[in-house]
Amino acid sequence: MKVTAVLLFALFAVATAEYKLRTQDDLMKARKECMEAKKVTPEMIEKYKKFEFPDDEITRCYIQCIFEKFELFDAKDGFKNDNLVAQLGQGKENKDEVKADVEKCADKNEQKSDSCSWAFRGFKCFITKNMPLVMDSLKKN
Repeated sequence: MKVTAVLLFALFAVATAEYKLRTQDDLMKARKECMEAKKVTPEMIEKYKKFEFPDDEITRCYIQCIFEKFELFDAKDGFKNDNLVAQLGQGKENKDEVKADVEKCADKNEQKSDSCSWAFRGFKCFITKNMPLVMDSLKKN
């Protein structure tokens, strides 16, 4: 009985864990890790810093890597909408508009794309529709 109670408590704690908002410092760390993991060139990183993202395999997988490090996407289950709303909606009193925009972009991969393409498609939608939110969400705290 005690084991069951401990397991239920642990599951509840994990399920209710709050998302940790990421900062520009977190982005710098994730960029470095993903740049190395996905073999992204320094020239490509310079483009990314200007929000220029070509639709190629390295860029798509780099974006997936960043999203995974930020806990915004999972290759199996897709977008983590609650985390996206928290990250993009920080500082907003009413997050309903942010949630609606996230839901428009965070598809369920009906196309059956590979996970890199899936993450990239959502990312492109987010920056197209919500560039100010994306930029604001990465400012230093």
